[in-house]
Amino acid sequence: MAKLGIIGAGHVGEIVAYTRALRGGFTHITLHDIDDKRLDGVVSDLEDAQGFYPHNTRFIAGTIEDVAASDMIVVCAGRIPEDGQRRNEYTGNYADVKDYIPKVMAAGFKGIFVVVTNPCDAIAYRVWELSGLDSTRVIGSGTALDSERSRTILAREFNVSPNNVHSMMLGEHGDSQFLPYSQVTVNDIPLKRYLEEHDITLDRAEIEKSVVYRGHRAFFGKGSTQYGIANTVNTILDAVLYDEKKILQVSALHKSEYGVEDVYVSTPCVIGKNGIEEIVELDLTDEERKKYTDSAEMIRSYLV
Repeated sequence: MAKLGIIGAGHVGEIVAYTRALRGGFTHITLHDIDDKRLDGVVSDLEDAQGFYPHNTRFIAGTIEDVAASDMIVVCAGRIPEDGQRRNEYTGNYADVKDYIPKVMAAGFKGIFVVVTNPCDAIAYRVWELSGLDSTRVIGSGTALDSERSRTILAREFNVSPNNVHSMMLGEHGDSQFLPYSQVTVNDIPLKRYLEEHDITLDRAEIEKSVVYRGHRAFFGKGSTQYGIANTVNTILDAVLYDEKKILQVSALHKSEYGVEDVYVSTPCVIGKNGIEEIVELDLTDEERKKYTDSAEMIRSYLV
């Protein structure tokens, strides 16, 4: 059985840990946070539910060195600036990862990172750069959650199960992400044909806007996003843990895909025991391809 490390025991980190324990698969879950009092409270609370998890899971309030003994590490520590500006969020969170990622590596970590800390595409790039690991072993959570949001919203629009909708969000996990309608199917029928057969008019721009805003809706309503991202992260962890070879829209280092290089961007990727095992380049329309490259450049702008 494997060991999981979580850097950051805030709203996201604690629910990632709880969701993981409910799913099983890890004998140890080690959490680290700069707030020792909160860390102790989170670990104590997680332990109190021990009898309800499918398997015995040991929770540890650990140091960075303890976290480094894990097989996989979820990076979800982060600070949101008072002005809410993504660029300032990047500056603060980059300063933090620049401090603790070298310490994790110095302690001997040889596993796989899953990066949630925002802006997650730019931070994933920095984690890869600072860790010295192969880029396949640093996975940004990217638009995996946004893709689920798109399926939820479209399913509600068509009154079908989200499982019957194939859709995704590509590009930045942020405002420049987009929904490539050329890839959408409903009940396994291409979107254009489905709309014609059911005499439905779809406000595509409004749907896309709703997906992008959905994260803001949760944050401004309750102060954080938790359940969607926790399950998204654990789906990524499962794909690695069980070598599922599963397609997920995660952020990966591009090496000429879509004409994009040296930046982390979200596109469908095959996830297995070695991390990102294949980056899938979709057959997008010219308009969608431009949106993709524009989004990649938005991510790159944080790194300069």
